Amino acid sequence: MSTDPQLTMAADVLGWQGHLVSDVTLLGTVTSMVVSFDHQAHARRLETGAAQPVLDADTLAMWEWPQAQGDFPPSVTSVVGVLANHGQAVTARVSTARKWRGFSASAILLPARKAFSRQQQLECAYSGIAVLAPARGHVELLHHGNPDRLPSSRRSVADRWVEEHLYGMLLARMESADALLPGHGR
Repeated sequence: MSTDPQLTMAADVLGWQGHLVSDVTLLGTVTSMVVSFDHQAHARRLETGAAQPVLDADTLAMWEWPQAQGDFPPSVTSVVGVLANHGQAVTARVSTARKWRGFSASAILLPARKAFSRQQQLECAYSGIAVLAPARGHVELLHHGNPDRLPSSRRSVADRWVEEHLYGMLLARMESADALLPGHGR
């Protein structure tokens, strides 16, 4: 979970609802993510004894197979949005946000007092990446991004693998099981 008020403000400005998980290291990047949590799916996994993340690619491929829908545990988490907020270079943040566009909406939170060039603005606009900047006591939206994943990307086993990792992170970071009950986001 995150205790950084800028991250919480950024997620609020973007309208991303869910659990804010900071310092997510996946796929060679470090980001913050807003993750939705399906309480019914979690309850089903608890009932079936599958309430731990599964990271085996072959197993996840079976779980994602359309013909097997309903036969295997459902996904408990989904990525609402990815916020690239690590690293001092704006280009690094743009690159990270672009890598996640195939999974969900993405945004960058500009580092304080860093220049944001016209080329970087165009890169973000072209890629559908939202841009936010810290301001005095709040976060300002400089550019709207695409609210969903890239239209050309489709769900794959990689989505489920990321979701399973996030499921494990949420379970590990919760102070108590009550934090996973409805109404306990961020």
